[in-house]
Amino acid sequence: MDKLYLLQFACFVFMLVSAGYLGLSSLHVHWRNRRFERSRWMLFLALLVLGAHYLLQMAMKIRVAGDDLGAVVNMLVYTPCFMLISKAIYNVEATQLFSRRMTVVCSAIYLIILAVFGIGYWRAGSFHIGLWLYVMLFFYVIGNVYCVGVILREMLRRRRMLETMAASDIMPYVRYSRASVFIVCVSALAIPAAILSTTLLYIIGPLGLLAFLFFIVNFISLGNSYVPTDELLDSEEEKDAEPEAVAVAVEQTPTVAMEQTVAGEAIADDRHAMLSAERCTLIQQRLDDWCANMGYKDSAANLLTLSRSVGISKRDLTQYFDQCQHRTFRVWLSGIRFQVAKDMMREYPDYSNDAISAECGFSARTQLYRIFKAKEGCTPTAWRDGLSKRQ
Repeated sequence: MDKLYLLQFACFVFMLVSAGYLGLSSLHVHWRNRRFERSRWMLFLALLVLGAHYLLQMAMKIRVAGDDLGAVVNMLVYTPCFMLISKAIYNVEATQLFSRRMTVVCSAIYLIILAVFGIGYWRAGSFHIGLWLYVMLFFYVIGNVYCVGVILREMLRRRRMLETMAASDIMPYVRYSRASVFIVCVSALAIPAAILSTTLLYIIGPLGLLAFLFFIVNFISLGNSYVPTDELLDSEEEKDAEPEAVAVAVEQTPTVAMEQTVAGEAIADDRHAMLSAERCTLIQQRLDDWCANMGYKDSAANLLTLSRSVGISKRDLTQYFDQCQHRTFRVWLSGIRFQVAKDMMREYPDYSNDAISAECGFSARTQLYRIFKAKEGCTPTAWRDGLSKRQ
């Protein structure tokens, strides 16, 4: 049994086990966000296709017949699988509008690859298509670079949005992002070299499997511990709706349209204006009332839900935190929860850290641990022990 057969067999087993792992996760984890559900089944399908591919490689000994033949078959199979995996990653990050755009571009690139293969097969009369193989590889690399680029762009945008608007634990998302970047970059950079050289395949193949395992584990962990709310996309939907509002205004009477245009310009100029002292006082009173009503206990709270609860626009809240608090909403709310947690530990020393975390609105116990580490330099348990000694 040669090394190539063993590697293909290992890939076949890995793909089946990973697909089973993803499938079985649905029995105990049902993600509330439908995008996660769709992404999971996209990954599941890609893994099954890859498993069938490696089984076919072993049965027909395609790679043994020549590196060029193996490269052609690999590109025909890897391209849709890599794009499906990329789409599953991207689906978690972007709006449906941008997601459809990625589907169109990826489909177009794959159709070009199929067309090039068809021309090469027609001219050569076999799968050994000669120089047309490198034309296929060129478009394959173009597709990989496009997928990596849009994923990185949306990940950065999503993380900025979460850091600004969300107050839950984003560490699972950070780990998922790192795993996603790792897997797509390894695949994009390594596969073009590996499909043309069996020698490189022995080095890159195991690395690719480890990268994929790292990604799958983090993907499922993200579903367990963190669900980004659809409300965080409201701002994007509002931006998408702006062109429609402009179109409606144009159809209205010139006077009304002109009045709305002037009002819109005034609002745009006001976006960078400082809040008045009276406005800041009002916002502070509303926030104090929100805290008094224990609004911080909602672990899913974000800037949009806070805006609706206190009756203050998101823009004014953002300006208030920047102008008066000199910190973001996320840091402000974490500070509120941290102070409440310490008060509860003093008043209820028998409460567990899990109970304290849940009562204070932290989305996970790990978030409570991290904020204690950052602010007190110790764990909540160590802080409790020091408190009991001081008393």
